[in-house]
Amino acid sequence: MSLLLADPNVAFTLLVLGALAISWELHAPGLLLPGTVGLLLLCTGVFGLYQDSPTWYGSLLLAIAGLLLLIELKIYTHMISGIVGSLLLAFGTLVLFRGTRHIDPSLAIAVSVAVGAITTLLGLLGWRARSAKHLTGIESMIGTIGIAKTPLNPTGTVLVHGEYWHARSNSPIAAGKPVAVETVDDLQLLVREA
Repeated sequence: MSLLLADPNVAFTLLVLGALAISWELHAPGLLLPGTVGLLLLCTGVFGLYQDSPTWYGSLLLAIAGLLLLIELKIYTHMISGIVGSLLLAFGTLVLFRGTRHIDPSLAIAVSVAVGAITTLLGLLGWRARSAKHLTGIESMIGTIGIAKTPLNPTGTVLVHGEYWHARSNSPIAAGKPVAVETVDDLQLLVREA
């Protein structure tokens, strides 16, 4: 095993896989397996890289890259942290070792681009989910259009989103007319003719 870890390419791959598994655990807490495996891979990768005496500035660049990618994942900075983190990850990987033993540049660039793309995409999806309003629940009904299934004078039944609802209207609405949902009160819709 230590002979396999002596290859900096293998150690770097284990380090990145461990970091990705830990970020998966942070986004889906309670699974335990990704976090446990990720921690094991991360520690193994760090140990493998440490055996080859990495440079302090390469290690610092990798740490800053990890921090920026985590910021992109959690906050979504419109790809700024993701791009800068990916560039620092690639550059830090390239300058991590001096001498003949080094991480293959094609591996460093490919992993940096892949991790940057994954992080930016997940950050974008998280940002969209946080900024979306009322995707589910009763509040999502407000403003939707339905059909009056019975006359509303002042109460009756409407069909909205494929579901039948008790509805109330301030003015009479004939059956078959389109209605717009204004509010939801105690599982009864207040509607108007659309």
